[in-house]
Amino acid sequence: MKRILMATDGSKHAEKTLNETIKLASALNAEVTIITVMEDPPSLAYMVPSDFFTQAKESHAKLSKEILEKAEQKLKEKGIETKILLKSGHPGEVICKVANEGNYDLVIIGSRGLNALEEFLLGSVSNRVAHCAKTSVYIVK
Repeated sequence: MKRILMATDGSKHAEKTLNETIKLASALNAEVTIITVMEDPPSLAYMVPSDFFTQAKESHAKLSKEILEKAEQKLKEKGIETKILLKSGHPGEVICKVANEGNYDLVIIGSRGLNALEEFLLGSVSNRVAHCAKTSVYIVK
């Protein structure tokens, strides 16, 4: 295994995922690509003023970039070659697409994320990735 894709959303479970990724990547001398996916806005977004929507989107993008940079810094401190990806869309679908098109050897993802209600209603991102990725998926609890 030389290429690992690690998904993060900045949650507590993502911190555990990062720690597991550090252990595996160090042991395997693997390159890690860190991905976070900004969800597309709900279909009701047209009901809010455009300025508010634009500011919210920019704020979310800034926070997502900070999450990626924090994880990147921790990996680089351990001497792990690292890349970052900031994408938008449905997290499960986007992570699968990136994993499948990027020829990764392993996807590492947390079992739970930030949004418990959405997970309950739509199914977990990790569950979706486990079913649609063409490579091995390590779900960290």
